[in-house]
Amino acid sequence: MRTFLLGALPCLLMAQAPPLSYDDILQRARTSPGQYRTEALLAGRERQLRGSSGLLREGPSLGLSAGPRRSPLTPSTTDRSVQVDLPLFLSPGTQRRLEEALGKADPVLRESARIEARFRLRQAYLDAWLAERLLGLREADLGTVQAWFQAARARQEAGADPAFQASLVEGEVLRAQLDLDEARRTRFLAWASLRTLAAVPDGPVPLAEPGDPVLLSPSDLSAGFEGGSLRRAIQARLELEEQTLRQQEALATSRWSLRGSTSKEGVERVTTLGVAYRFPRPAETRAIHRETAATLSATRQELDIARVELEARFQSALARLQSASAPTPFTAFDTALRAVGLRLSEGKERPSEALPIRRQLLEAQVASLRRLQAAHLLTAELQALTHGNNP
Repeated sequence: MRTFLLGALPCLLMAQAPPLSYDDILQRARTSPGQYRTEALLAGRERQLRGSSGLLREGPSLGLSAGPRRSPLTPSTTDRSVQVDLPLFLSPGTQRRLEEALGKADPVLRESARIEARFRLRQAYLDAWLAERLLGLREADLGTVQAWFQAARARQEAGADPAFQASLVEGEVLRAQLDLDEARRTRFLAWASLRTLAAVPDGPVPLAEPGDPVLLSPSDLSAGFEGGSLRRAIQARLELEEQTLRQQEALATSRWSLRGSTSKEGVERVTTLGVAYRFPRPAETRAIHRETAATLSATRQELDIARVELEARFQSALARLQSASAPTPFTAFDTALRAVGLRLSEGKERPSEALPIRRQLLEAQVASLRRLQAAHLLTAELQALTHGNNP
């Protein structure tokens, strides 16, 4: 008996655990792939910037050489030589503009990636919450139609109703079972999506209610969107990519280098200093300029598309907000369903009359839950689109 109680204790504790709230999930959030890609982008631009500094195109090259000097008239000695090659980069303005663009883009791009990751997490939580509520609704519905089927069979056996009335309810039982299976599948898929974004348990656990959605004022949203982090990130990315391409072009067309050497040859010491110029291949410089111009045009067009899509996303959300009303729960569902079931058991309603009413009530309850989720999702999206509107 003692062993049984000890084994059942973890299950009892788990059953008594409070539902997982969104704040709990937020504390368990994983770093998103978008945030990692942003970090990789900024690190790559930082590496490119630090690869050349001051008047140097890249780090200096140092060469060392040594070898014996043998002569029949003098003792053997060792010749030593040191060579230094300093590739010159005579475009300090290009370097400075890239550094400024990187300094401005770094915080904006990081914040934009964080905002998008948080919105995706909120969306996954709302999807999992809705899937859980719909699963509970389908389980209760299956129990309802199974009870109705027993009542219909009893009335058929008593001769109060024809056989097809019980067959109608039996068909609804099969349909309710299929709907329940689909609801289970949807919940597991929604939970899997949530698991990819946060360190939640492997299997679905109860989720806390999202509460009442916050009603935003449409009058202040347009200004917030114009100065929001998501929109400013597009412009910052464009400036960063443009200056990156300009620096790459300047590096590729930089051909001068400073060279020096010092050596000891026997008893003599020799020091030299000079410059070198690398001649381009035929049409190489023209091809570099063409590549830069084409890449820059493609980047501008891609970011223009991203800006248009972001603006369309905001306008769509704003239009939905302006036409939306506060979602209200469908409180009459349970009462109405019990009333229909009571009339069915008392013979005041036949299954052919009660089943369409039940289906309409069920669809209304599903619509109520979906509407509440949509309201929360709309608020989360607008908050993301207008977040960080202080440049």
